[in-house]
Amino acid sequence: MLHFDVFGRRLGVKKVSEQWLLYRVDPNEGKYSRIYDVVIPAWLTEEELPAWLGDIYHEAASEKHPDVRLINAGESSSGKI
Repeated sequence: MLHFDVFGRRLGVKKVSEQWLLYRVDPNEGKYSRIYDVVIPAWLTEEELPAWLGDIYHEAASEKHPDVRLINAGESSSGKI
């Protein structure tokens, strides 16, 4: 799962069966909860995810959290580190 800091929110993205799935991530608890109301286009590449997440969540941007950044790739969508 790819972990992103999206304007101060921790989100995870994972590709399952050719579909991107989006999760809220609680790094303290190690828990994930699926976000069903945001659908990431299947044709996006891993490299395009930060810009796409920025477009969707841009209203959450602030001076303290001005951008989207990859925190920890963990493993790529292909399942390999």
